[in-house]
Amino acid sequence: MINNPQILVVYEPGMYGTFLCSLFMMQKLWGGADLDQEFPPSPMSSVNAHHSGYRDKLSNFHTNHHIEILLEKNHDELKKFFLPLQAIKLGVHRLASYNFLKLDYKKYFNNFTILLIKPKTHRLGAYIQRMEESTTNDYETQWWYKNFRKKDLGKMPKWFLEKLSMKEKQKYMEKHVNMVNNYLDNDQQNIIVFDPDQIAGPNLLQEMADKVCGSLGIDNFKIPSDKVKKFVDRNSKYFSTD
Repeated sequence: MINNPQILVVYEPGMYGTFLCSLFMMQKLWGGADLDQEFPPSPMSSVNAHHSGYRDKLSNFHTNHHIEILLEKNHDELKKFFLPLQAIKLGVHRLASYNFLKLDYKKYFNNFTILLIKPKTHRLGAYIQRMEESTTNDYETQWWYKNFRKKDLGKMPKWFLEKLSMKEKQKYMEKHVNMVNNYLDNDQQNIIVFDPDQIAGPNLLQEMADKVCGSLGIDNFKIPSDKVKKFVDRNSKYFSTD
C-alpha cells in the first residue's frame, strides 16, 4: 500500500485539469519542478496552462487510453504500476477521463482524495468548446475521419472540420457525464466535487484547495489570486455569466 498522500484530479479535457494540478505544486510536500505562477500556455493554445512546470508523477497515468489499459491489469500488476509513488512525498495526478473513477484506489492507497471536476449540465457546451480549443488536433482518431481519409483535409473548410469534431466531442462528453452521474449515486467516498466555473472565484478556489489538503491531513497553502486572475482572464469567454 502507498502511504504518502495522493491527489487524483479526475476531469475531462478542457476542464482546467493541468491548471488545477499546477496549484498543488505550491503545497510544501511537492517535489520536482517549480511552479511558474504565470501559468503559461503551450504554443498550441493560449488558454491552457501546459507550461506551468507541472509533470505527471507516473507515466501512462493521464489519458483515456491509459485507463483502458490499466483496467485490463490484475491486482499485482497494478501494485507494481503504483509502486514508484512510495518514493515521493506528495502525488498529484492529472487524470483526463472520468473512466479513472473505475479503479478501486482503496486497494493501493492509504491516503488519497479524488478531486472530481464536474461542470453543471447546462454548462457542458462551454467545456466542449474549450476541449476543442485547448487540446491538440485529433481529427485522425475520430470516427468520421475514415470517411475522409482518402481526401486532402487541407482542402476542406476549417469550419466544417471543427463542426464534425465538436459533434464527436459532444457525444463523448455526454456519455462520460452520464457515467459519472451514475458513479456518484453509488459511491462518494474520498471524493470532493468541484465545479470548474468556480475557478473564477478566488475564495471558492482557495476553499477547494483547503478542503483537499484537510482531507489528506497536510498543510494548506495560499493560492496567488493575482496570478490566477490572469489565467482566468485568458479564459474569460468560457466562464458563465449567470
